[in-house]
Amino acid sequence: MIEDDMLHDATTDGVVPMAGLLAMLMNTGCAAGFCVKSLDGSYRVANQTLEQLLSQGGRALLGKSDSELLPVDVMTALARADRRIRAGATAAAEEVELAVDARRARYLWLELPVLDQDRMLQAIASLVYACSPQQAPDSLLQTLDRLQQANQELQQTVAELEQLASTDKLTGLWNRRRLEDCVRREIERFERYQHPLSLLLFDIDCFKAINDRYGHATGDEVLQRVAALLQGGLRGADSLARWGGEEFVVLCPDTNRATARRLAERLRAQVGKARFPQVGQLTVSVGVAECDAGESWGEWFQRADEALYRAKAQGRNQVQLAPGADRPLGTGEGAAANFVQLVWRSAYECGNETIDGGHRQLFSNANDLLAAILSERSADDVKALVDRLLADVRQHFAEEEAVFVAAGFPDAAAHVALHRQLIAQSLRMGEDYSAGKQGLGEIFQFLAHDVVTKHLLGADRKFFDHLQRKATFAG
Repeated sequence: MIEDDMLHDATTDGVVPMAGLLAMLMNTGCAAGFCVKSLDGSYRVANQTLEQLLSQGGRALLGKSDSELLPVDVMTALARADRRIRAGATAAAEEVELAVDARRARYLWLELPVLDQDRMLQAIASLVYACSPQQAPDSLLQTLDRLQQANQELQQTVAELEQLASTDKLTGLWNRRRLEDCVRREIERFERYQHPLSLLLFDIDCFKAINDRYGHATGDEVLQRVAALLQGGLRGADSLARWGGEEFVVLCPDTNRATARRLAERLRAQVGKARFPQVGQLTVSVGVAECDAGESWGEWFQRADEALYRAKAQGRNQVQLAPGADRPLGTGEGAAANFVQLVWRSAYECGNETIDGGHRQLFSNANDLLAAILSERSADDVKALVDRLLADVRQHFAEEEAVFVAAGFPDAAAHVALHRQLIAQSLRMGEDYSAGKQGLGEIFQFLAHDVVTKHLLGADRKFFDHLQRKATFAG
């Protein structure tokens, strides 16, 4: 097999992804044998020198292992070197005796690791030198030192180039290429193990207007800030990439559509609460899609994109879930998807983002609590969830009061009194739950019925018209 064919087979098989390393070692400029062994011990690439050295008697070299080609003493020595490389050594050398044309000679066998872009060992490369009497030991060691240093420098350079090639320069996130590499692996894992896999597609609302009004430098700052907010809200297994322009993608392994939707709602609310220099507040729209069996990456992304389009068309600043093939939903978080949930609609908005954002958060809190009721969450997790949602109720009331009092709402005092009653009730419920006197069902009833249905969708409507008139007059 000619060298080009060997290199092609090695790189396409993924055993030696760094073709630059192979090219350097194959052309060392001295009569050295060179080979690459895969991690199962079989020879995958070898130059002509090593072919002649190890294939005495016409034995084929490629595909064979040391035990099939070498005497026991040499095989044992190379096994020691292999173990050092697998343990993380940057090089391992053994002096061995080989028979060439019925004559025995000493050789220095140097092994070097071949790493992928994530610094994981992919294969083991070897250089084999004859220890001839004419070659001074110091000269040989200097040559090997230079080769080892060149190998380390090359691998570092390759790692840096891979990082640059897979990273978005502005935000530091993965770029589209890196994401698609990861997506292919996750889809293969999904098809093999049937673990759920979901995708969130984010788009910054009205981003063109930000660029037009404040300039591209401010637009870049917004992109960086949104990237940091999204990254800070992800779970350990999630991956975030900038897809292009003002769009971001979150890949969520082991995540079904119900859980992905709740994550998307939490991230959307987190961005909505943040303040941006010059711009103030902004919002994002999100499309969510769970991967279906047999679905290609393009088809899966298209469904998420269509869900994002619906979120934009229906008023922005919301999460839309892509429809998918029916699949069984087990207990826990998936069971919540088959249960009645509170769904936010644009008709519920008053036009003030502080109030609308708080209302959406309480909708999300109610659905989170519903998922906790239907799942086997730990007591500590549930306690933290209850504490957070009751605190969110009190925080929202305070923020809402600041808005309608400043707007001069005539019935502000009466509405504040309603808040005080609900806050007192939430404090009692929190204490009773901690003491074991209150169940999750009663807290969900309080949040979904008393706070959301009666108050947010009932009593709050009384000041909506007043806020909208004030906004119109101010405009």
